[in-house]
Amino acid sequence: MPRLDCVSAVSTADRTCLRKQIRRILQLDTDFSDFHAACKGDRILGFVHRHKCGGFLRGASAFEDVIKTVCTTNCDWRNTKRMCEALCLLEGGNFPTPEQVLTVSEASLAAKTSCGYRVRTIRLVAKLAADGKLPLDDWVRDSEFDRVRANLKSIWGIGPYALNHILVLLGDYSKIPVDSEVLSYLRRVHFNGREVSEKEAVKPYEQYGRFAYLAFKFGRMSRRFNYIDK
Repeated sequence: MPRLDCVSAVSTADRTCLRKQIRRILQLDTDFSDFHAACKGDRILGFVHRHKCGGFLRGASAFEDVIKTVCTTNCDWRNTKRMCEALCLLEGGNFPTPEQVLTVSEASLAAKTSCGYRVRTIRLVAKLAADGKLPLDDWVRDSEFDRVRANLKSIWGIGPYALNHILVLLGDYSKIPVDSEVLSYLRRVHFNGREVSEKEAVKPYEQYGRFAYLAFKFGRMSRRFNYIDK
């Protein structure tokens, strides 16, 4: 295994923090066994059970997941990466904390990150988090996803797609974030290209209940890489 050599010693507190962040980023403490069981014998999702597939990469904190999702709205992936890189440069390479975001004025933040109208949302989320009014990590730890949804839904700039995307990153897989690209995929795969509503398009995944998004995502992976059981 590769070893990372540091110029200076890493403190015990930093080691603890890093371990906690890595476990969150890789979702090492999430139990996906019920999802694995749901996929057993499924022609499309059988590989999930066999290989014990699970979560996806996410940020080191819930705040980071929210802000990065905001940076995906109404733009392409190239611009999303550019905005997130600029946010990290505010603190020398690390993703900024809510308190660090608030040290920069709205105008200055917009100029330094090119986040445009998203700056208003970013600072709103940062202010709520810094004031202890949006303890997302605590709510997620206690599986209070309804509370997360209710509080984020009221924030300007977080629409239905962004909200569902954030919830997925936080561990609530009951809703599929649907944008134009996902809707096109669902229509093509499940409805022979027929025009159907977003509500109708996600119905094939309702049988998976709280794992609907995981079924969608891994099903898409199965079709793309031909993991389908013959």
